[in-house]
Amino acid sequence: MPENGYSSADIEVLEFDEAVRRRPGMYFGVSLDDPRLPANVVRVVVDHAVHPAPHLAGPHSPVVEVAILGDLSFSITDDQLCPAERCRVPEHGYFGSLLGPDRWASAAAAALSRRTIVEVWQDGSGLRQELAGIRPAGPPRRFAAPRGRGTTVMIELDPGCLGVDAAIGTDIEALGRCHGDDCVAEILRGATVDDRRE
Repeated sequence: MPENGYSSADIEVLEFDEAVRRRPGMYFGVSLDDPRLPANVVRVVVDHAVHPAPHLAGPHSPVVEVAILGDLSFSITDDQLCPAERCRVPEHGYFGSLLGPDRWASAAAAALSRRTIVEVWQDGSGLRQELAGIRPAGPPRRFAAPRGRGTTVMIELDPGCLGVDAAIGTDIEALGRCHGDDCVAEILRGATVDDRRE
């Protein structure tokens, strides 16, 4: 191999959350110092909820509700199926959390957060878990589940990661809009966005 060749010694293996924090552009399209990052985080999470994996949403259009709770906090609720039967902890959840690869966008957003709360429910059975970043602050706990099925992820982005003046912009009209060739306009309901900031 040439002197300047590439070898396994040049490879750095990162945990998922560290990879997101070092290179958020790979997940959200912009760098940490870009003022658009908070809005892009919301947009990517919404787009992923509106266009879930087929085994989660089946033949229906997901119902997605987004609430902007503060300049760096938001929640997203959808009616997708729990990835595990009766909403048990997924086998492959990131770091033992309720967020697995089926929810990679929410997990990537959690990696940039200081606090995330995840609730999943189905058929009267519900689990709630608090995360510090994407790492569980404790095990999932049962809670009195609402009717139907769904998932709520509430995320408080970390100002230490994003910068002092970072904020989710007020131009949120484009959130949840259909993008790309994989959209099926006839069945897409999109997302309802409620900006609760005063």
